[in-house]
Amino acid sequence: MTGRGKTILAALLLAGAFAAGWTAQGWRADAAAARVQAEQSGKDVTHAQQSQVATENKAGALLQHARDQQDNTHDYTQKLALLEAGRAADTARIAGLQHAVSAAATRNAQLAGDAAACRDLADQLQRLAALAGEGGAVVAGLAGLVRQRDAELGLLAGQIRVDRGLVGQLP
Repeated sequence: MTGRGKTILAALLLAGAFAAGWTAQGWRADAAAARVQAEQSGKDVTHAQQSQVATENKAGALLQHARDQQDNTHDYTQKLALLEAGRAADTARIAGLQHAVSAAATRNAQLAGDAAACRDLADQLQRLAALAGEGGAVVAGLAGLVRQRDAELGLLAGQIRVDRGLVGQLP
């Protein structure tokens, strides 16, 4: 082999060694990139699992809040129905009392012997009957308003408990 053939052979060997080193370096870089991708994938999976748990917890809290709110609304509706029934019964009792007072006034007027005293007593009884009827109606109306206010306060208190429960469950 001549000097020129040796040089070419040496150049070819050098080029082959360079190519082999370049390929090995590429494999190492690919392996490092694969490790980084695997680590990132693991972190992504962990983050996704944590996000799913948080979403499930929040959904559970919202479902419980909705159930509590529905129960509270149902209780309020039932209370209003009871109040309305009580109000109707009060109205019937007031009408009965007004009729009884009117009948008593009529009887007292008929029994009075003196015409002037009878008129005075009848006028007074009519005024008293009217006042008693008006007073009874006012009292019944106010009692109904107080019961309705109590029911509304109960509803609001229940809503506050439900909302506080939701706030306590949220992160």
